[in-house]
Amino acid sequence: MTGTKNIIDIDLKKSILVESLEAFNQKGAKFTLDDLCKSLRISKKTIYTVFPGKEALLREMIDEGFRRVKEEEGRIFHDGMLSTIEKIKKIIIVIPDSYQRMDFRKFTSVKELYPEVYEIIVEHIEGGWDRTLELLEQGIQEGVLRKVSLPMVKTLIESAMEAFLLGKYPDEFNYLQALEEMMDIFMYGLINRENRV
Repeated sequence: MTGTKNIIDIDLKKSILVESLEAFNQKGAKFTLDDLCKSLRISKKTIYTVFPGKEALLREMIDEGFRRVKEEEGRIFHDGMLSTIEKIKKIIIVIPDSYQRMDFRKFTSVKELYPEVYEIIVEHIEGGWDRTLELLEQGIQEGVLRKVSLPMVKTLIESAMEAFLLGKYPDEFNYLQALEEMMDIFMYGLINRENRV
């Protein structure tokens, strides 16, 4: 019986997280547990059997997103068909499929309403750079990247990512497009090759 209950709990947790993403995409951190109850056709009491409250739910939603990012990073890192440059470009801007439709500008509401949860996002952005730094170092050793300060590279990318989460990118871009543009500028610079001195 315990095994069946665990499967039900896992399925329920997954359903709540999926619906939370949808609700977050519509209302940001202002969505309510009542919103989830309505769309999932369950009671708040049922949600409380999985999550003690909305903040815990948001934390799990963030942790799950970054866990999937790390899984995808691992796949990219070990992909023998990609060049070092392709790996670097992909690994820095990786977003799991289920999060690609998300309106990342809504993360401003997390910072405003749940600053401790927002700090978890920042910790995730600032942590887990081992694979990326290894690829950057590899690019330098291969001669496809010039020798630069890797801590500076890390700081620049982290700063851009956090700014993007606060919606600081042009309206004509979505978050993924903003990341891709940032990586294009980062990897290839602003100066046309023929104008370099």
